[in-house]
Amino acid sequence: MTNEKLTAQLIRDHGRQLVRLDISEHRAGELAAEVERLNNAVLDAAVRLDFNDEPARFTALLLAYRQANAK
Repeated sequence: MTNEKLTAQLIRDHGRQLVRLDISEHRAGELAAEVERLNNAVLDAAVRLDFNDEPARFTALLLAYRQANAK
């Protein structure tokens, strides 16, 4: 399951509004791809857990997700 595509403009807007950071269009595009990938991995792993799970299990799920996508 994926969310709406993150855009470079969204990254640039947040950089300016939240931390007064001016990010180039190129770098913002790179960051958007990284943030989108991380966000989707976290959300995909989160649906497999509940609040009673061992906290370390979340990290294990993220690592398993990473290894599965690396193949």
